[in-house]
Amino acid sequence: MRQATWNAIEGNPAVMRIYRSYRQLPEEVRAPARWLVAPLWHTACALVRRRATDAVLSGPFQGMKLLLSPVSSRHLLGYLLGTQELELHPIVETVIRQNYGTVINVGVADGYYAIGFARRMPSTRIVGFEGLPEHHEPFWQTARMNGVADRIRVEGFCDTADLQNALAAAGPRPFVLCDIEGGEKALLDNSRIPELNQADILVETHDGLVPGCTSLLLERFGKTHDITSIYARPRSARDFPSDKLPFLAKWMPRTAVELMNERRTGVQEWLFMTARSGPGRDTSP
Repeated sequence: MRQATWNAIEGNPAVMRIYRSYRQLPEEVRAPARWLVAPLWHTACALVRRRATDAVLSGPFQGMKLLLSPVSSRHLLGYLLGTQELELHPIVETVIRQNYGTVINVGVADGYYAIGFARRMPSTRIVGFEGLPEHHEPFWQTARMNGVADRIRVEGFCDTADLQNALAAAGPRPFVLCDIEGGEKALLDNSRIPELNQADILVETHDGLVPGCTSLLLERFGKTHDITSIYARPRSARDFPSDKLPFLAKWMPRTAVELMNERRTGVQEWLFMTARSGPGRDTSP
């Protein structure tokens, strides 16, 4: 459903009680109910899924096979559209140009980045960490579909020792991608993991979950890294891959824009931190 609709539901206690009762119904009842309540939205989602056939339609990972969970296939179509976190697309291309020997992805989730980088960087080793076991089997299924499973290693929860060991084994040019819902404040500590001072890092920060997280990371890495802040922006019609879905772009333009909504609270920020020491590299987006 549209984000504004969900916000309205969350803001009304009586409606939320109805929604919780609905969630107790079996899926075979909920599925047709969703179509009855929001036919336009679910029609648009179905059109995207049919056109994509489980492959990303645009962006730096275009063509990558991607299996979305049932919830994501209804509410996070930006992954299939190729518009998810499009603010990071220039950074992604920069990372690919660098041809790092090892990419360390802390917070693999469904594998969008781990598998995407593996496809675009065929000589790079991918080391991943994912603390939620339920993500592991779908991840490996997706990795096998993309033919990159043999170049990826994924372990469970990542603590300080795990990250330090991964960095020590990575060689002189590691890249760290971190998205762990506030855990970055405790994990990315270069006083405890000095190897981070020679790594390039892209981290999604979560001040809404852990206040002061971004400012602390800026303080920690300000002396060792050049840091660029990237901020999320609202999506517009020009962001939509209209060449892939012209019907949606022309006849359902407002829904097309809403399909790219990433359903965040507040303004999302990322830090791209490139180490000043170590081998020379082109880090311009």
